[in-house]
Amino acid sequence: MKKLKLFLILFFGYAILTIIMTYPVVFRFSSHFMCDGGDGFQNVWNMWWMKKSLMAGTHPYYTNLLHYPAGITLLFQTLNPFNGLISIPFQFFFKMEEVYNLVVLFSFVMSGISMYYLADYLLDRKLPAFVAGIVFTFCPFHFAHGLGHLQLIAMEWIPLYGLYLLKTYREDSKLNIILTALFLVLNSLCSWYYMIYCFVFTAIFVIFYTVKCGGGIIDNGFLKRLGMVILIFCVVMSPILMPMLYVKMTQNFTGEHNPEIWSADLESFFVPSGISTWGRRWFGGIWKDWTGNTAENSNYLGYIVLILSLYAVIKDRRCHLWAVSGLIFFIMALGPYLHIGGKQFSVPLPYLLFHRYMPFISFTGVPERFDIMLKLCMSVLVGYGITNLNEIILSAFRNQMRSRSIKTIMWGTATVKIVFNGILAVLIGLEYLAVPYVTTKIEVPSFYRQMATDPKNYGVIDIPSRPVTLYMATIHQKSLVGGYVSRPSLKALSFLDQTPIISTLMRGKPAPPSKLAQTLAISVFADFNIRYIITHNDQHLQFLEDILQLPVVHRADGITVYDCH
Repeated sequence: MKKLKLFLILFFGYAILTIIMTYPVVFRFSSHFMCDGGDGFQNVWNMWWMKKSLMAGTHPYYTNLLHYPAGITLLFQTLNPFNGLISIPFQFFFKMEEVYNLVVLFSFVMSGISMYYLADYLLDRKLPAFVAGIVFTFCPFHFAHGLGHLQLIAMEWIPLYGLYLLKTYREDSKLNIILTALFLVLNSLCSWYYMIYCFVFTAIFVIFYTVKCGGGIIDNGFLKRLGMVILIFCVVMSPILMPMLYVKMTQNFTGEHNPEIWSADLESFFVPSGISTWGRRWFGGIWKDWTGNTAENSNYLGYIVLILSLYAVIKDRRCHLWAVSGLIFFIMALGPYLHIGGKQFSVPLPYLLFHRYMPFISFTGVPERFDIMLKLCMSVLVGYGITNLNEIILSAFRNQMRSRSIKTIMWGTATVKIVFNGILAVLIGLEYLAVPYVTTKIEVPSFYRQMATDPKNYGVIDIPSRPVTLYMATIHQKSLVGGYVSRPSLKALSFLDQTPIISTLMRGKPAPPSKLAQTLAISVFADFNIRYIITHNDQHLQFLEDILQLPVVHRADGITVYDCH
């Protein structure tokens, strides 16, 4: 009962803070998406597809609703099935705006709670642990990826993996082994990045305690228990991992990121980025020069957090694992070469070695995302720093209050702790402030809803292909020719490149002569059952109307629709 009461207190505490820190979402909850106009809509489609595929009994990692007619594998899509699964019950009763926003808000609340549990286990101090949760869940990384990376917003399981890895090390418990494996699985079902980061942290953990204990880590059976964790993980995840390995070996994919572009700029750790309230107002002249974009270069540490972390490292030997881990993740986030002020220097960094010789790291390609693991470590360090400061302040307070009654001292001590920790929490929250939270309202053209009433299935060409096109696909529920996926295979793209008329519309290739184009269009549209072409600008107007002479069936709401039959 005490555990449930504590969880409810934490839940409502972090929920209230989330409402404040994500202003004005509470007033736009039903009308806006908590994202910008980019990748967020891909994740809306992901959630919708997870429900549709499971309800229909089809495989969620393959679809022919994208890259119709052949379809495409979603094994390398940022599918984040965990978010999709928890969204399914809500999709029956709520609008997609509300469903998406609930998942985002859930991540903010649960990330704070999970960090609290990790910090409280290490510190055995409630208030510092609560502040550690604030540092983690309201860090700039969380807000920045809130622009649309739903898979990276879901960072709530990382601290719990760290917690149960520690418990597995310290205790010989089968339950801890199972829970460690469970949280590793949950991280993997949110983001493959987080799976990799958990393994990297595990490697650091093993090396650290092996060095510290002089080989004692092997004697206490931890490696055996860790082996069981990995075995359980591999068995549970094998239905996904084995096909991924096979497909990766047999097909070529595009869309991989260049780590030299997506490396953290050294300045970004010390200057608020464009996601920050203060960064937008005062520091645009600095962050606009960094490589990457606002979603990826928001690595600001915060000076309160930095000072508390450094204080902890100096004062408390218990936090050395987190200091060492944080330093390693900081260096990894810098990428293969040092970037300062938007300029790349020919200074090779350790990430370059991993990128060249470890395929699973090179396939990710965005080293600055290691920042979330740095924030994990610094959240713990902040907890240690506050704990040590609490002891100093409370000791001085008790010395001043020696002549008072025990009851007065107890009440005074509690008040001092709450006020001091509260002030630190407010200062950290102000440094990390990112209001107004970015939201997007989408008006759906009436023709998309009209298509949804048609029971027939057919192909639709919606150009230009953008993330919002995927959201529209959740409305009309027809098959898209092409479609935005994270890692499209060259095999899937070959249809767009090699099919006449489609290659002109979707890949910008030269159009055939007029009469030949008309003949080819009739054949292609009939053979592949493509019913409509939807355009959002006049880019192909002459080709569609003058050369192909397709009839216009709808011209309103910012779109023009051509009937291909």
